[in-house]
Amino acid sequence: MSWLANRVACRIMKPSLAQRGFSNGIMNTVQAGPTWAQYAGGASALGIGALCAYGLSQPAQYVPASSRSLMGQFGGKAYADRVRWRVGQTYAYLAGGLAMTAGVATFAFQRGFAQKMARMNPMAICFGGLAASIGCMMGTRMTPYDNPMKHLWWSGFNCVTGLTLVPVGMLGGALVTQAAMITACIVGSLSAVAACSPGDTFLQMGPMIGCGLGVIMAASLGSMFFPTSGLLMNVSLYGGLGLFGLKTCYDTQKILYHAQMDNDFDPINREIGIYLDTINIFIRVVQILAMSGGRKK
Repeated sequence: MSWLANRVACRIMKPSLAQRGFSNGIMNTVQAGPTWAQYAGGASALGIGALCAYGLSQPAQYVPASSRSLMGQFGGKAYADRVRWRVGQTYAYLAGGLAMTAGVATFAFQRGFAQKMARMNPMAICFGGLAASIGCMMGTRMTPYDNPMKHLWWSGFNCVTGLTLVPVGMLGGALVTQAAMITACIVGSLSAVAACSPGDTFLQMGPMIGCGLGVIMAASLGSMFFPTSGLLMNVSLYGGLGLFGLKTCYDTQKILYHAQMDNDFDPINREIGIYLDTINIFIRVVQILAMSGGRKK
């Protein structure tokens, strides 16, 4: 989506820059300061919209960590095994969703889909992809877990996300692989920290994270209309990276909370939040690595 939003912004604001960028290649485009501001703005604005809809406040019937620890003591081994199984199922779906997204993006890129997207109407691709992604996500969340259609909606959501990441492959396989490894280390380490954190340290930060996402969204949209502003780009890129890292901790503790409290646990719905965090962190890591590589040259 970030690449598509970049094309839309260039088409609306600077047609000559868009034509020059695509004629000289993607690396010349991402090395230009204003274009990078638009790239970061599109990545943040389109990614954050789904996250805001996902919800950031504590559960309505919130139970403190002290009470949940008592439930664990009285529940014994059966309770602990149930929570452990639920968390394992959630992260299994997360791994499967990310693998499906990467597979679709790689397959489409090898079939030349990135070049076809460059020749299509950017407005149609941008809004069509965004509508398909949000529609599939809503269908996934609204469908009960025991309904086979839920897995079809979930697969469609992962595939649509993978198609929006196809242009990232134009930056080079080595850079994308490095960004994927860095993202895995970031998300894995933050999830481990949140899981081992005492109490609900990160779960209580929901309102603050929501305010931070509002700031990032404003900076992202602003960078599309004021592409020469380095401040807006830095807030969107580096501020967004830190904020989505914090939200990874929040979503991890939210998974633990629902694994402990829900009667009908849905691992697919629970993994959507941390899945979107991972995608947004990956996009920003790719941008940072591409920008640093452009400076070295």
